[in-house]
Amino acid sequence: MRFSMLLAGLAVLTVVPAPARADSQSDLEQCKLIGGLDRVDQSIAACDRVIADSGVAGSRRAAAFSNRCGWWWARQQLERALPDCDAAIRIDPDAPAAYINRGNVYLGKGDKARALGDYDEAVRRDPKSAWAYNSRGNFYRNNNDPDPALADFDAAIRLDPYYALAYFDRGAVYKSRNEFARALADLNESLRLDPNNAQAYFNRGSVSYSMGDNARAIADYTAAIRFDPAYAAAYLNRGVAYFFVGRSVADAEADFRKANELDSKNAYAALWLELAERRNKAPSRLAQTARHLDMTAWPAPVIRQFLGELSSAQTLAAAADSDPKATQGQTCEAAFYGGEWALLKDRRQDAQRLFRLAASSCPQGFIEATAAIAELVLKY
Repeated sequence: MRFSMLLAGLAVLTVVPAPARADSQSDLEQCKLIGGLDRVDQSIAACDRVIADSGVAGSRRAAAFSNRCGWWWARQQLERALPDCDAAIRIDPDAPAAYINRGNVYLGKGDKARALGDYDEAVRRDPKSAWAYNSRGNFYRNNNDPDPALADFDAAIRLDPYYALAYFDRGAVYKSRNEFARALADLNESLRLDPNNAQAYFNRGSVSYSMGDNARAIADYTAAIRFDPAYAAAYLNRGVAYFFVGRSVADAEADFRKANELDSKNAYAALWLELAERRNKAPSRLAQTARHLDMTAWPAPVIRQFLGELSSAQTLAAAADSDPKATQGQTCEAAFYGGEWALLKDRRQDAQRLFRLAASSCPQGFIEATAAIAELVLKY
């Protein structure tokens, strides 16, 4: 998950009201694990001062260690985060936040078993914690286990009907299952509760695009960019939506160029920029942009086809993988981009055949699935 909004749903251990030194109260507030990365340094410093204050004890002291653990995790300094979460749990073993934060740290270290153990413990210690269920749900979601993920997100929403991130996360699961109506409903609710979430606009735009509503997709991608001007994927996806709206190839080209500037290692941004520029009769610059790409991994064969090094048949053959799901996705992309390459070569019959292959083979959630259908409708 992007770190631009990563702290929106992290567990926050509420400071228990109790007498505190006057000079420490503002630090207790600043130390709380809530907000964005722009406050990391100040918050860590505030946690440092709270922990150094001998007058802060018990659950408030545990909260400071737990929150500092979370801030170190946000900074990806996992070795510094882990001892703080351990200290928080030693001081107050019943508070769920430290288990959630430590679970995040273990997950960052690749220790899934310990991460899940901590999320389970957080739920056990406080079965009324929506944060705990949502955190465990995200563990399942990110490990492609949608059923327990949905169960946990349902529980989080049942416990806290105003929990915007839980609706967002559940919507992401429905989106991955191509249950677009349910995904749209959850994303609508998430944005109603939190209208400043760039990633929620992006996801809702992707759902609308998959449902064939390019105008709504463009509006949501535009909103995502407004809240996060460096959101490369939003520029890329908005460019694709523009690409299939009448007389918008120039807008598409501008978006693909911006996506390429923001993420020069993204092969798909390079491919779509090539398509838009060639549609606008500009010379190919793919040889230049390809210098930044990993040409050892997929979709490198597609790039090589556009550079004239492979045929469509060779690219389709290169799509085969030991993982059937990977083969399906790569065959989809080889067919779609092969169809676009054939159009550039004015081989309309080949293009039609490849677009039909893409339309029939692409997983429903793939951007190329809707794009292939659009090309067949617009050109055939």
